[in-house]
Amino acid sequence: MGILSEKDKKALAQKFDKEMVNPVPVSLFKSNNCQYCDPMEELLRELVEVAGGKIILKVGEINSIAAKILRVNKGPVILIGNKGEVRYTGAPLGEEGWAFIETITIASSEKHGLDEYVEDLRSLDKIVRIETIVTPTCPYCPYAVLIANRIAIASRGRVVSDTIEAYEFPELADKWGVTAVPTVVLSVEEPYSGNVFMVGVPKEKDLIRAILRLGIEE
Repeated sequence: MGILSEKDKKALAQKFDKEMVNPVPVSLFKSNNCQYCDPMEELLRELVEVAGGKIILKVGEINSIAAKILRVNKGPVILIGNKGEVRYTGAPLGEEGWAFIETITIASSEKHGLDEYVEDLRSLDKIVRIETIVTPTCPYCPYAVLIANRIAIASRGRVVSDTIEAYEFPELADKWGVTAVPTVVLSVEEPYSGNVFMVGVPKEKDLIRAILRLGIEE
């Protein structure tokens, strides 16, 4: 028995057929003693099947080299996009599931809805990271994540959106003293080096303004 029901597969196949345009690279990094790595691989392989070739999946292990690049030593870590501009550090399960699916379709169609900001976002001098700390049961978190993911997709890699699952990666949540989710952190260039931008779902324009202030050299 798979992760998705036949009803879910049918609905997703219709959605992907209607909304996906270009193939989307998706990379999954797994590790030993990882509770959600195998279920995520199974889910992603089912999504590949229903997407009709428009999801290009690669699966790898977090070895010493990957750990140095990813800045974590366990999985699952998922990268979406040609430049890995969207990242999930932890499994996008529970409430996060629908935003994860939406992100894949937006990465394919590039219908991010941020055309007025595209030129500025793609001209950033520095790479800005939006690190959104979430939990699977938080009903508001997917809205914050989807805003961040859309910005990252629009920027074509000048902004990286990293969704961090607090229960799976408590060391990262503890770094910023997270007591409520979603918590949105902005870092420049170096992962997990920034400060809390806000707790809650940010206003899109406010978040973009903050990104532009951080990413443009004076």
